[in-house]
Amino acid sequence: MRQATRSSSRGFSLIVVMLMLIAVSVLGLGAAQMSLVNERSARNDRDTEVAFQAAEAALVDAESDVLGPNDGARQRLCLFSSTDATAFVNGCGGEGEQQGLCAPGESGSEPAWMAADFSADAGKSVAYGTFTGQRYLSGESARGSPAGALSARAPRYIVEALRHRGGWQADQLQSAGAGDARYIFRVTAIGYGMREETQVVLQTSLYKPAASPGCSS
Repeated sequence: MRQATRSSSRGFSLIVVMLMLIAVSVLGLGAAQMSLVNERSARNDRDTEVAFQAAEAALVDAESDVLGPNDGARQRLCLFSSTDATAFVNGCGGEGEQQGLCAPGESGSEPAWMAADFSADAGKSVAYGTFTGQRYLSGESARGSPAGALSARAPRYIVEALRHRGGWQADQLQSAGAGDARYIFRVTAIGYGMREETQVVLQTSLYKPAASPGCSS
């Protein structure tokens, strides 16, 4: 009788131990999975932040391109005039100093930035530093060395000329006649994270009240 009781106790203890092992294993797997999720989330957040900073840098570069000051050898400040948008072309420029310049569309039409091709091969957008002479250190320019937390590619941007009817300031009115049309410039910039698939798009609008020094008004 005692032997049967001992065997039954050992059997019950084995079941308890097995259940405890299963519970510990489940908890361990859950903790490991949570750790992996947190690590992936932190990596994605860092990647997005890198892309965001790259896009911001492109906006600053575009501001120098449009408004100056810009001492770059290829500067094109005279193309940006509040009264003349003839340098801007439909579908955005792809060659020379008209690269990345998008003509104003018809009222109600799709904005140029929504259909613009920002890939380097298309030549429709401007890479950081193209017209300012500035350099952006990215993974593609690291020349085989570890890119670390650098963007996979240099950021890019386009500039749209937008018709602006009325005064820039709220308390000033201007004629709405076709001959009195004025232009402001909408910049759309795209930045890349450490992975090219991670992208951030930012926009800003620039107003240029007067021509740059040396340019006809």
